[in-house]
Amino acid sequence: MLAACSSGKKRLEQGDYDTAVYKSVKRLQQKPNYSKAEKVLRQAYTLAVSEHMNVIEFHDKTDNPFKYDKMVREYELISYLNRAIRRYPLYSDLVSLVDVKDELVLTRGEAAFAHKREGIKLLDLGNKQRARDAYHHFVQANKFAAGTVVVKELDAAQEAGTVNVVLEFANSDRFFRSFNTDLVFSNVMSSFKNTRYRFMRVVEPGEIDFVADEIIQIEMDEAHVGGVDFSRNIFEVEKDDVYMGEAETDSGEVVKVYGTVTADYIEYCKTINSRARIMVQRIDGHTSAVIQRQVFPSSYNWTEKWATYRGDKRALSKGQLDFARRSEPNPPNPQWMFAQTVKPLAGRSIDFLRGQYSYLR
Repeated sequence: MLAACSSGKKRLEQGDYDTAVYKSVKRLQQKPNYSKAEKVLRQAYTLAVSEHMNVIEFHDKTDNPFKYDKMVREYELISYLNRAIRRYPLYSDLVSLVDVKDELVLTRGEAAFAHKREGIKLLDLGNKQRARDAYHHFVQANKFAAGTVVVKELDAAQEAGTVNVVLEFANSDRFFRSFNTDLVFSNVMSSFKNTRYRFMRVVEPGEIDFVADEIIQIEMDEAHVGGVDFSRNIFEVEKDDVYMGEAETDSGEVVKVYGTVTADYIEYCKTINSRARIMVQRIDGHTSAVIQRQVFPSSYNWTEKWATYRGDKRALSKGQLDFARRSEPNPPNPQWMFAQTVKPLAGRSIDFLRGQYSYLR
């Protein structure tokens, strides 16, 4: 408890008057009528209010159209102090609170109209970026005073600042057209259209009857399936002390015979390579200039192994023998290979596009 009081006094001496008020109130709630805390509260509150009023007076004399934002903040800080002090039931005998309710209402209204005026001015410039700035000013105006800007005005600013983007898909002449690209393109379309950026509208070709602001062209630039790598490795294996049968010794005794067996273990490996490439580019809908172009490559390798042997199978380990029972597998369907190859491309394209338009959130 002593620490709380001394901490409040220390903050007072350091010029941190607001914190000194909060700490002294907390101390008085723990120990009512504690004289040292009462003294800190009286001094700190007077100095804190004076400091905030000086800041308010300074901003009020400036020509800054948004000076009321800062003035509102200072009045709010005084209001927070008053609210904290009222939590101590005996406060009325210690300090006379400075009521700033009317000033808060007035300055909030002034701040709201300053932002509304700026928003209207920016919106009249007929520029999409300025329209987006106008929208944010309108939102700020309503934070200061609800209803200053009506929904119709907010919607108009949002629409004026919205970038209309057409998403187009194509396959280049180098592309093997027997592959089905619909899955890639439909994934990009659905995911990108569901991107909820406030100032972006994504449409398909023919969906709007005016010139789009930007065109996104996504082209399957290349696809190749069928490159084969084949390897064959022969390993000579042997095993000692293998039971070979029985033999009769010169003395007529029948004994078991053990020896070494050998085999050639032949291991095969086949890899089918596939690759694909997708190109994504942003184009200015009014000038046809390329704003940004990005190419994303992808690859997929299907690999299978099997084995055979020549010689005595007893020379093989259990694992080798099991592997040698496998036959050469059939190669996968080319469309399946293509699907595995292009699977990452949709996600990479979407991430790229969302990054490009993140400024329209």
